[in-house]
Amino acid sequence: MDCEISRNQGRRRLVQETIKKDDVFIVNASGIPVEDMARKGAEKVKVQYLIDERQGSERFALRLYTVGKSGHTPLDQHEYEHQVYVLSGQGLLKLSKENSSALRTLRAGDTIFIPSNAVHQFSNERDEPFVFLCVKGNPKLYFSAEQVGPENSTRNYC
Repeated sequence: MDCEISRNQGRRRLVQETIKKDDVFIVNASGIPVEDMARKGAEKVKVQYLIDERQGSERFALRLYTVGKSGHTPLDQHEYEHQVYVLSGQGLLKLSKENSSALRTLRAGDTIFIPSNAVHQFSNERDEPFVFLCVKGNPKLYFSAEQVGPENSTRNYC
């Protein structure tokens, strides 16, 4: 994807322009589309794909998640490790290991590291949205070139 930022009546919006390798990319989150998380098992989760391979990031992706009341991400397990920073609200992190699971309460300012293959799920039981940033490695770091395809893009994991 080719992108640039332009000002439009004091707000930023995405428009087409070529991004060259090693260019700095800056965008305000208000200019990124808010999408429903399109994964089986996700409910009431919105995501903004802030930075990924489309903007020239070859190693990492940065996404902004908003989990609504009674919402949750899929119960997930994958090769990708990731880091999470809670911006606002209060949520729960379900961690499952072998035959047991644990719930951890998360609040604004909490920072979480989820290692490769850890079973995890984020949820929100509160009225206010649970909002967090997530940084994840590009699938190219974990798979061979033949294995990286649409099913392993930075948009298809949480």
